[in-house]
Amino acid sequence: MRQDLDRLMKARGLAGMLVIGADRYSPAMRYVTGQKLHVAMYFRGAAGVAHLIHDPMERDQAALVGCDTSTFPQQGFVRLLDQEGSAARAWGRLIAQTCATLGIAGPIAAFGEMPAGQAYAMLSRAIELNPQLSVFDSSPDILNAARTTKDEPEIEAIRRSSKGAVAAMQRAHAFLSSLKRDGDRFRNGGSQAVTLGDVRRLIQAEFLAHGLAETDGDSIVSQGRDAGVPHNRGNDDEPLRAGTPILIDIFPGEVGGGYCSDMTRTYCLGTPPAPLQKLYDDVWAAFRVGMEGIRIGDPCRKVQDLVCDVFEQRGHATRRTNETTEVGYVHNLGHGVGLSVHEGPLLGGAKSNVATIEPGMALTVEPGLYYPAEGLGLRIEDLVITRPDGSLENLTAGAPYDLVIEPRG
Repeated sequence: MRQDLDRLMKARGLAGMLVIGADRYSPAMRYVTGQKLHVAMYFRGAAGVAHLIHDPMERDQAALVGCDTSTFPQQGFVRLLDQEGSAARAWGRLIAQTCATLGIAGPIAAFGEMPAGQAYAMLSRAIELNPQLSVFDSSPDILNAARTTKDEPEIEAIRRSSKGAVAAMQRAHAFLSSLKRDGDRFRNGGSQAVTLGDVRRLIQAEFLAHGLAETDGDSIVSQGRDAGVPHNRGNDDEPLRAGTPILIDIFPGEVGGGYCSDMTRTYCLGTPPAPLQKLYDDVWAAFRVGMEGIRIGDPCRKVQDLVCDVFEQRGHATRRTNETTEVGYVHNLGHGVGLSVHEGPLLGGAKSNVATIEPGMALTVEPGLYYPAEGLGLRIEDLVITRPDGSLENLTAGAPYDLVIEPRG
């Protein structure tokens, strides 16, 4: 949680932390300040002293941060830019000066969203001008460690996003149920066959009605062979087909940057062929095992092993038996969700993942099976909160799980 940052800095022997906003939305900046600041530098010392340097156009948001502030003009940034010859070096000089003023001397954790080359030039210049500074590069970093658990205001924001996600999935399900079959295609009162893009646009409209937008690129609305490649976004021009998996994976967040949700359902219009029905039965069994296997204090990797047991017993390859497999179960069971769709912890990963399940985590549970050459792919995903009493609060259970949708006609 955010209030853990000072404790984590002291535990890691850090002198402080730096967060950069370089003219783009940064989840890290939003996390430490609570505000959507696009051009800013946030400094925090291990002793609790903090300072925000910001663009004067964002002075109203900066005033809400709750620490001492100054603007880039007040820091003479144009003069620094002329002297240093590049923005990256000028930012580095400002970092060196501000850390010296705040008494931050020693290793610092650095975060933000900017090109790697610019970040390297910036931090190199800061250390050149202030040799008392060094960059802390151990893993896991303190920001990701803090973000793995959420406080109640964060959980409530994730609930709101999940409410909109569920509404979008429910609307997609109702739309699919309302279609009229015309051979292997489907119509919605017009002469044109309904496409995957029609479903996607309907979902996007529901997002906007709830103050949400797509994050990390387009949501996934894929079919058949494309559903068998987990992150294939789908072809919007492709008409819906009977008897084939339609995989819908949506992960909206608050408009303008904020807390996210994540959920997946797979549907089939009309009677599914036997191989698809078996895939659904196997994934559903693994999903139930995964949900029941999340226990406070257990290693995060343990749940992945439980799901691999299910799939392997049912004849599917997993990454545990074949790390390079592209068919069967090809990914980890889940991940954290917060200001980014993918955050820590990871439910799976290498043996070096020693994270444990703790109260206040927002976790996806998303087993899936993929056979693209056979036109098959199926995933079921819910987002849950781990509560202090060990129970799970399922934020996305409101959308139908059933594989089969029987359209009209």
